[in-house]
Amino acid sequence: MLDNNEQDLERLAEICLSTAKQIKEYLAANNHPPMTFDQNGPAFFPPTSPPDIQMARMDLCTAAKRLYDLAAGPDEVVTFNTYNIVHDLNAFRYVNYYKIAEAVPLDSTISYTTLAEKLHLSATQLRQMLRQLIQIHVFSEPTPNQVSHTASSKLLITHAGVGAFNAFTTLDTVPMAAQQIEALEHFGHGNVHPNQGGLNYACKTDLAMYNYYETQPAVRQRFSTLMTYVSSFPAMSNRHTVRGYDWSSLPDGSTVVDIAGNVGHTMVPIAEVHPTIKFVVQDLPNIVARATDPHTNVIPEPLRDRFTFQEHDFNTPQPVVGAEIYFLRMIMHDYSDPYCLRILRQIVPAMKKESRIVIMDQVSPPVGLLPAKIERIMRTQDLQMMLLTNARERDLDEWKALIADVVGGGGDDDAAGKSGAAPDGQTTTTTTTPVPLEIKNVVTPPGSTMSLIEVGFVGQP
Repeated sequence: MLDNNEQDLERLAEICLSTAKQIKEYLAANNHPPMTFDQNGPAFFPPTSPPDIQMARMDLCTAAKRLYDLAAGPDEVVTFNTYNIVHDLNAFRYVNYYKIAEAVPLDSTISYTTLAEKLHLSATQLRQMLRQLIQIHVFSEPTPNQVSHTASSKLLITHAGVGAFNAFTTLDTVPMAAQQIEALEHFGHGNVHPNQGGLNYACKTDLAMYNYYETQPAVRQRFSTLMTYVSSFPAMSNRHTVRGYDWSSLPDGSTVVDIAGNVGHTMVPIAEVHPTIKFVVQDLPNIVARATDPHTNVIPEPLRDRFTFQEHDFNTPQPVVGAEIYFLRMIMHDYSDPYCLRILRQIVPAMKKESRIVIMDQVSPPVGLLPAKIERIMRTQDLQMMLLTNARERDLDEWKALIADVVGGGGDDDAAGKSGAAPDGQTTTTTTTPVPLEIKNVVTPPGSTMSLIEVGFVGQP
């Protein structure tokens, strides 16, 4: 991995050259076409490339970006860089709102005038917007006043996930981000409520994100398509669940409760490898209806007799008592600490002394530990959660503090109370000393952006 402190121009240039050669040779040796901006070139870097090539690509991206920043100088980083980004986003909003990518023909060109007439837009303004994006290789002007697609602009219409990602970012996220300061001033700094953030101020709603999206079909569809796309990334694969916890240590006939588990897809890889484990997948009624509908059931037929679907709101007491595992995947990062405490406190009274809560979520690393390209995305995701729900991604110390506060701690007392659980799984009384929880282990499976955090009662092995 490239040294995150490397700032020597010549050394960075050498890294760019050596990694570029390594990648070029790999592509040629494996009959992959070279990367190009041309619309007929590859849409994605080969996803099956080996780890050394992936690392070379990471180092090339990092070294090239750092080389550019150093060559541009400190002033440009905080002036023209931000100036360009703002108008890149504005141009993308224009393209998405007026569906311009769909109107540009594939494999041929169209004049700005004809394109504008087709869409009932100003040819002058259309040209201004597209020429901004041409600078970042989104659309091309191969001959004067004729526009065509590039590989990137083509993806906006040929790949539903990429198109939804760009549209959600520019049409939905940008207005929220633009008004986040006003939201902080209006709702208060440090606000923890999921319906009092940037989304709420910008969209003029008192509904939390998921409830609001249910009232906005177009946004809901964009968000759903985006999440499906992101879930397809190898780093987000549900198959990482198998390697992140020692499922073989569970007794035969053990029960795993997948809380807010959607249609049960996360548990399938575990069920395939461990035939004695039973699964209870919990979610809201509309999700359970989809999960149990024969036309939309995603559980393979040979595994279905070990799956039960149950309607459950995780803000209410956990109905499955004495399960071996209570599993939460990508739930905690949607909520601030008081709301996470409320969710976790609903589980504790149902636990027996050997029970575990397994949280699959991001554990943010210290600054500078990961390749810069990866860390940048993680920090961006952290800000996205603050914008959408006043939540955040947590580092290990923050996870430890959260878990330590579940039993006998403070937090959202009105919503969750301070009920704890005795080691035998019974709810504590005011005369019983509650047994606190602690993190037992944290495993980050190779290639995963998320970790599996194992939580159990203090004093239990």
